Amino acid sequence: MTADHSAAALTRAELAMIRAVEAFGRWCVFLHKSVSGTPLGATDVWLLHSIRMRGEAQNLSELLLFLNRNDVSTLQYSLRKIEQSGLIERITGNSKREAGYRLTDKGRAATDAYARVRQELLVALIGDVNGLSPALEEGAAALERLTGLYDQSTQTVLNRKILGS
Repeated sequence: MTADHSAAALTRAELAMIRAVEAFGRWCVFLHKSVSGTPLGATDVWLLHSIRMRGEAQNLSELLLFLNRNDVSTLQYSLRKIEQSGLIERITGNSKREAGYRLTDKGRAATDAYARVRQELLVALIGDVNGLSPALEEGAAALERLTGLYDQSTQTVLNRKILGS
C-alpha cells in the first residue's frame, strides 16, 4: 500500500480518517446523550444534526445526498429510531417519496443544547490551538477533494467489472 511517497501519504491520511471518524462518532454519541438523555448511535446523531443544518423538512433522498450515503435502509432505520425518540417528526408529502422529516421542539432543544456544549468545550479548545482554524479549512477542502477522488475511483472499479477487465 505504500509503494511511493504519494501512497504512503494516502495511507497515513486514510488511517487518520478512520481514527478521526471513530473519535468524532464517540464524541457525538456521548455529547448527545449527555445533553438530551436520549441514547442514539453516531449515524443517528449525524442524521439529526443534518436535518437541523438543512433547515426545512428533508426527505430521504436529500439526506442521502447531503451525507454522501447510499445505504438507504440504514438511514431509514435511523430516521425511525430518531422519530420514535421524539426528536423528529415525519411530514407527509404528495407521495411516499416526498415524505420529509423535521425537528420537533424536543429535537430543537437537544440540538441547541448540543451546540452550546460543543461551543463551550470543543470550539474553545480549537481556538486555543494556534493556527488550527486555517488548518481545519485546508483539511476540509482536502477531504472534499479526496471524497471526489474516492467516488471517481469507485465508479472506475464498477466500470471495470461491467467491462470485464
